[in-house]
Parts: sequence; C-alpha cells; structure tokens
Amino acid sequence: MSDFFQNGNITTLARLGDRPVEALEDDLRAFASDCRVALVLPALYSEFEGVAMPRILERLEGADYLSKIVLSLDRASEEEFRSVRRQMRSLPVPTEVIWNDGPRIRAALEEIDECGLQAYPQGKGRGVWLALGLTLAADDVDVVACHDCDIVNYRREMVARLIYPLVHPELSFDFVKGYYARASQKLYGRVTRLFFTPFVRAVMSVVDDTALLRFLNSFRYALAGEFAMTSRLARRIRIAPTWGLEVSVLAEVYRNSRAESVCQVELAESYEHKHQRLSREDASGGLNRMVGEIAASLFGKLAQEGVVLDDATMRALPALYLRRAQQALDQFQAVASINGLPYDRHAEANAIETFCQALAKAQRAFREQRHDHTTLASWLRVPAALPGFGKRLRAAIAADNPRLRSIPKIEQLAQPVATASSW
Repeated sequence: MSDFFQNGNITTLARLGDRPVEALEDDLRAFASDCRVALVLPALYSEFEGVAMPRILERLEGADYLSKIVLSLDRASEEEFRSVRRQMRSLPVPTEVIWNDGPRIRAALEEIDECGLQAYPQGKGRGVWLALGLTLAADDVDVVACHDCDIVNYRREMVARLIYPLVHPELSFDFVKGYYARASQKLYGRVTRLFFTPFVRAVMSVVDDTALLRFLNSFRYALAGEFAMTSRLARRIRIAPTWGLEVSVLAEVYRNSRAESVCQVELAESYEHKHQRLSREDASGGLNRMVGEIAASLFGKLAQEGVVLDDATMRALPALYLRRAQQALDQFQAVASINGLPYDRHAEANAIETFCQALAKAQRAFREQRHDHTTLASWLRVPAALPGFGKRLRAAIAADNPRLRSIPKIEQLAQPVATASSW
C-alpha cells in the first residue's frame, strides 16, 4: 500500500487499499455515455509472438467501457498484419489497426514530407502520433489513452486506473501519467533511476529557469509509457519520434496545460516488461541510444522554453550528473537491501558510465547545433497545412480494415478538400 503524501506541483493519486477492479469498471461504464475514451496501443509485431500482447488482449476483453481501441502496428509484413487484425477482433469494442508498413500509410507519410512537415523514421513516437491523428480525425472521442504493449504482467485495472481521473465528472484533469514500482526479483528502470532523475536534478542546480524541470521532477516515473489526455490537449502537443517521446509529451503538457490539471496515478504495485540491453559499446542501440535521445529531447525542450545552456553550464553538467547518479547508487542499494532484493552495484556503476558517454554525445551535438529538435507536427498544424488529410488518412487505414465500412474508399479521396477546417 502506498501513502497519500503530495510531493511536487501535480496531484498524486496513490493506491490506498485494494479497491476491486470491478468497482472501478462499474463507475467507468456509468461515465461512458458522457466521456468517450479511445485506447492507443503502439506495438511491434514481435510483441504478438511473445507473452505480452496475448495477455493484454485477453485482459482487454472486459474493457467494454472504452469507445474504441487503435493499434498502431510496426515491423509487420502483410501476412502478419492480417494475423494481428484477426486477433484484435476478439475485443468488445470497435478496433482499428494501423499497418505502419503498408503502402497506403507510406503514401500518406510522403504527403506530409512533401509539404514540409517531416514524418521522420518509423518508431514508437511516430506510431503513437499516427494513432492520435486517426483518432482525432474521427472527432468521436473525448479522451485518448496510451500504454506500452510489452507489459508481461498486465492487469485489467491498469487501463481503468489510467483513465479514471479524466472521465470522472467531478474531477477536472486534462492529463494523467501512470506510475508503478519497476521491481520484481530485482530493481529495474535503470534509465529513470540512474539517468533521468539525477540528470534533471543536476540541470536544476545550474540553470536559472527551473519551472519546466520542477514539473518534470514531480513525476514519480516520468519515462512511463502510460498516459492519457483530453482530445483538446492531444491536438496541441508535438511529440518526438524517438525515445524522447515521453519527455516531449510531458514538456508539451507543461506548455499547454496548468499544473492543477495534471495528475499521476499509481497503476499497479509492480510492473514488468521487456528489458533493453545496455549496449555499452554501441551508441546506436539499447539503453545507450535511449539515454542519448532522451537527453537530446530534453535539451531541445529546455531551449524552446528559453533556458540558457551556455558553455559553462554544459561543462559543469557531466560532473554534476555523475555526482547525483553516484548518490543514487547508495539510495537504491538501501532500497534493495531492506526489501531483500539482490543489488549488483558494479553493473549499476557500468550503466552510469554508459549513460555519461551518451550524455557527452548529446552535448556535443547540442553545441554543434546538430541536436535533435525534431518533433512531429501537432494535429492542429497538420490539417492546416494539408486540408482534408485526416479523411485521407482514415481512408488509407480503412482500405486495410474491412470493419470500417462507413469510411469512403481511398480513391474517392485522392484530392484534398477545399477548406482547412475540414479534417
């Protein structure tokens, strides 16, 4: 059981006791007529071959309070896409599957590139962005939620608790972030524990404007892939196509919402998903790449907020981060010890050294103005630049999904419509 202490400038909704998931779901069904919810699932086909997605689909068979589910599928052949589409038909609500490797989607992305709004390489961030675009184009939901698809101990209450603060008629939140303990036989969550939190606090100690950093530091698990927001907010955010997705989402929420409208909710006592390799010698993969892209995204968002990252600040950051991270080693060794968990201090120190290398690379790129400011355009901007694109996107997806009978064929929507107000 957690506690009810509030720390930071956002509301924390902890688990107090064991309220039955059935009671949560009864409330959500009562709220469903006034607040329609879409669940976005960004998935790789390989996750359907393991234990995660079959378990998630089994648990979602009881989620009849949702209005729709949108699966954004990456790295799938046509045969694999059709297999996934068949599996998704077991769900109790309308389901749409975006085949991100399909020729129709590729053509839609080329249209975005041609008008100067880059679609960027395939990845989780772009998959989430496409699903948001499809969902918002239909204009038939009030809340959009998203969670990862590699959760091996997925439970029904995770999605119920995630959306509850947004759909409850007496609460007034715009954005919800999930959190949980990343521990089972040992402590996990190395990037959050040993990089993100120490790094954010290191930056806070050397820059003058720390409002965004204080906001980020208020989240118990800032890099969690579980979040939900109102459709109004979802239209406004610009997200990163890289591993910087979660940081970019939080920074955009900071820009477009008020702290009083943001909360974090404890989804489960424990959370288990696949673990990335450290990739100590290869900056193009694993946690090494992840940390570099997170740092690049954070540098870019700080610059957009007017935070000055001059040479003196950048020179001080590596040593400040290292000191904070080394303090974290002592903290988490104590956490592991009192809970009877093994703690490999040497492996943790190796992770910190790898994260220092990734940070140094991100800093060099920032100084040379090669840093990654890349964000995908908001879904307010896209229809302004490409009138009627939302309809064409839905038509492209509908051509692969026979269940969407009401959507016109893509050939009927080959030409943009005349007004920018029409999706």
